[in-house]
Amino acid sequence: MYDSLKNHFRQALPFTEEELSAVDHFFEERIFAKKTMLLEAPQPCKHLFFIEKGCVRHFHTKDDGTEKTCDISLENQWTTAFMSFNNGTPSNLSLQALDETTVYCISKEQLFALYALHHNFETFGRLMAEQILQRATDTAMYLAADKPEERFQHLLHSRPELFQRVPQKYIANLLGISPESLSRLQKRIHTKKS
Repeated sequence: MYDSLKNHFRQALPFTEEELSAVDHFFEERIFAKKTMLLEAPQPCKHLFFIEKGCVRHFHTKDDGTEKTCDISLENQWTTAFMSFNNGTPSNLSLQALDETTVYCISKEQLFALYALHHNFETFGRLMAEQILQRATDTAMYLAADKPEERFQHLLHSRPELFQRVPQKYIANLLGISPESLSRLQKRIHTKKS
């Protein structure tokens, strides 16, 4: 059980089989139907999620009720509302399954118990937090680009799989443009390549 999660740990650090067997005890498998919320703001985020299968959209709801997509996570990625998970504060992010999604999740209490039992997981946790922070920084940097075409090109080169998996309206929302503008950009890029 939890083979993909154990493989993910193995690729990062030299875990022993005994350490990896703890995964079965500390993590819980959950399946979310398409459009189901893993976390709905302002509820505090109580879990760290590893995506086994599926797609999760990270978004916040503005004061006027519109949603702003901040990131999208796919298989073999970790997701959480990081500050809320760490501090126990209300989350400003919601997490939504864009298709049927299987996750392995762990609560903060269980995570700390796992750290105390096997220190390799604590080292892994630090590495994972650094990766999440790096991805958030990269996303913020390319979304800060002035021109929509630059944002689009960066996303296309850094995460081409999103264009195969995620509805265009969410990609457009992530890029801060309308679906129609995204469609025009894609046509223009395709025409340049031809």
